[in-house]
Amino acid sequence: MVAAFRWEVRPLLRRDVAVKRLRSDLYSLCLAGKPVLLAISGMGIENSFRAAQALLRDFPLRGLVTVGFAGALSETLDIGDIVVADSVVEESTQERFDCRQDLLPVKFVGQGSLLCVPEVVSAAGDKKRLNQKWGAVAADMESAGVARAAASAGLAFCAIKSITDSSQQTISIDFRRCRSEHGILTSGRILREGIRTRQAASDLWRLAQGARRAAGSLATALYAL
Repeated sequence: MVAAFRWEVRPLLRRDVAVKRLRSDLYSLCLAGKPVLLAISGMGIENSFRAAQALLRDFPLRGLVTVGFAGALSETLDIGDIVVADSVVEESTQERFDCRQDLLPVKFVGQGSLLCVPEVVSAAGDKKRLNQKWGAVAADMESAGVARAAASAGLAFCAIKSITDSSQQTISIDFRRCRSEHGILTSGRILREGIRTRQAASDLWRLAQGARRAAGSLATALYAL
């Protein structure tokens, strides 16, 4: 499994007493009685691809799974809902990757295409536009990287995401200003942008609550295996 940030999977790591930290960005645990590796990749397609490639290089894998957060593009999804994608589409290349929904058979609310985007989709209008253009139910920033690594190795691939923000929700923060000089999205810069205005602070608080709920839902779904 590959997740972008540790906070996306922190509740899962806290639930399982069999979790072992192999290195700073890699954990081993057990799901459904089977050994699972969990890598923390960092944000974006390139980082998730590199993390998946490292797993492929260092371990004998039977499949690759992208897990973590996504924003809803469909009005049918609510915060904390679990989405198991039937395909992943990379927006920039228009490449489509098929998913094996039974690879980790978690209980889910939504299914459909997951759109992998290069930037955070923060405006409700943009979410509606992307939903109409691509027919995708949710958007994330890492799934295509893991999908590409799985495809190159001829392995099964699955995408399991938990929703942090609804399709009607606008987050009045310019996340492009929240990147470090190395292009990394940092919590410190997000907080700085979030306190610029009262509306931004309110939106940031709402997003933080959504992320906490999404992380809990993801842990519950995976732990139930």
